[in-house]
Amino acid sequence: MFDDESAEYLVVVNGEEQYSIWPAGRELPVGWTAEGGSRSREECLDHIERVWTDMRPKSVREALENAGTVAAQGSRMVLSQLVDADELKAMSPEELRDMLANLDDDVIYSEDEEAVEPTPGTDKA
Repeated sequence: MFDDESAEYLVVVNGEEQYSIWPAGRELPVGWTAEGGSRSREECLDHIERVWTDMRPKSVREALENAGTVAAQGSRMVLSQLVDADELKAMSPEELRDMLANLDDDVIYSEDEEAVEPTPGTDKA
């Protein structure tokens, strides 16, 4: 049904922004909407290849983006305790990224994996 080169198809997309083709003239599956009019199978597949550049479902992309934002906010809070606020604001993204990359090397963990604040003047354990 989906490999008939002479049939007309629709490009369909669901709520997770995942794409597929669907035979024109058939009722769309629940949760899917047509994107544009009917066209050849090849045209539909070419369109999908152009627009669907990130295969991850929308919910996964958003969760990862939100996790990155939360991590960045938490890192900024930690950094704000280590670095003057004005200095932190003046940092470029690259400087901030480098500082964050090196930050974990400066953290000491107890046996129960809790971060331990180092005592000034002592070496890391």
